[in-house]
Amino acid sequence: MEPTGQEALFESETYQWLVSLPLAVVWLDERGRLGWLNPVASTCIPDTQPLGKRLESWFQPTHLETRVLEAAAGPWWHSTPSSGLVGMAGRRWRWFQVYTTPHRGGQLCLLTEVTQQYNQALAYQSSLEVLSSLLTQEDNLDALMQRVLEAAVEVVPGAEAGSLLLLEERRFRFAAHIGFGETLKAHLLDQEYERLWYGLSEQDWCLGRPRLLVSPQLQERSQLLAGDQRNFFIKAAQTAEIQANICTPVVLQGQVMATLNLDSFTSTEAFPPEALSIAQTFALQAATVLHGLLSRRSLSELALTDSLTGLGNRRALEDTYPKLQAQAHRLGLPLALIYWDMDGLKKLNDHLGHAAGDRALQTLAAALGKMARQSDQAFRIGGDEFVSLHLGLELTEVYELVRRVRQDSGQKVSAGGVEVRAEKSLATTLHEADAAMYQDKHGH
Repeated sequence: MEPTGQEALFESETYQWLVSLPLAVVWLDERGRLGWLNPVASTCIPDTQPLGKRLESWFQPTHLETRVLEAAAGPWWHSTPSSGLVGMAGRRWRWFQVYTTPHRGGQLCLLTEVTQQYNQALAYQSSLEVLSSLLTQEDNLDALMQRVLEAAVEVVPGAEAGSLLLLEERRFRFAAHIGFGETLKAHLLDQEYERLWYGLSEQDWCLGRPRLLVSPQLQERSQLLAGDQRNFFIKAAQTAEIQANICTPVVLQGQVMATLNLDSFTSTEAFPPEALSIAQTFALQAATVLHGLLSRRSLSELALTDSLTGLGNRRALEDTYPKLQAQAHRLGLPLALIYWDMDGLKKLNDHLGHAAGDRALQTLAAALGKMARQSDQAFRIGGDEFVSLHLGLELTEVYELVRRVRQDSGQKVSAGGVEVRAEKSLATTLHEADAAMYQDKHGH
């Protein structure tokens, strides 16, 4: 490709060097029109006759709200700074770092493709944004998963739609989706079907390796599913329309806890090679969110749980009491509070050791848990003291419940029950129940 015009644009050695460069190089005149390009540039520009046209016809500065690198200012081909990031639209966006320098009354431009680096940077940027939600105590798991998925569909090249499934009670639930109907969320998938949809080895599954599947193999895969599952995949999951799918297991502590699916409806070649590694970044992001939420919930449970018996502790009682009190008032139901005291714990510890005393406390706690209905809750509030709350239990029914607990636990237990009134504080109610318990202790 020889220089054109009355005056040669480059010296011979410079010309040979620019032609052999593995970077796209173009020369623009004073009005920004393309006057020369090297072979690499001709493969980048989607125009068979680019000479005389403005480079801005194909390359545009990035959108400020999604940039990771500094965008080129417009008109970027002759402004300062002399470098920046530009994008080329097409079947998928490509990103280039451009460098400009004055030359022969125009601008010499070098364009280096940074598509993979740019998309990877966007993936990590969105990871930080989602993880910041954990630091601000956001605890809505589905909302966080939806944000992870939205970022993945925006950033992963070729992605147009997607879904994120969580493993709950041995079945996968659609916690988030983009591009599908709401009926998707109402469906649960058995583990075997999600494994079949993924299709790679058990080792790949446990290592979280992404897999790419394209039409017609996609449709053949969905046909392997049985009965209702097959109909679901065809209708709600639109597998007959999907042209390409990336499925990435989300692995947490060696176990697959979720799967991330990214889809293209337009082309079997929608996903370039780097799309799989970027999808894996978002799977790691989802695992981090799950780990953060599950860790927080575990810590919260520890803060409200008695470590010896597994019952709620005094703080849990303080949280639960006003809620059940308000519920009882709203529903017009009685609410009973029973104060329990295990007799002889000190003597048991002194004669047989604290291990024996701990076992006795655990036995009583198990009996309290066994007698509990769905609306009943039990708490250990001191060494040998327990409290239980019973929504819908009349005071006249307390004696029979106490009798059953004594029988099931085999322990000597004193107990006193009182009715919780709408206006009574927890402290007042505990004082009254404690007095009733001492009457029971001295009465037998």
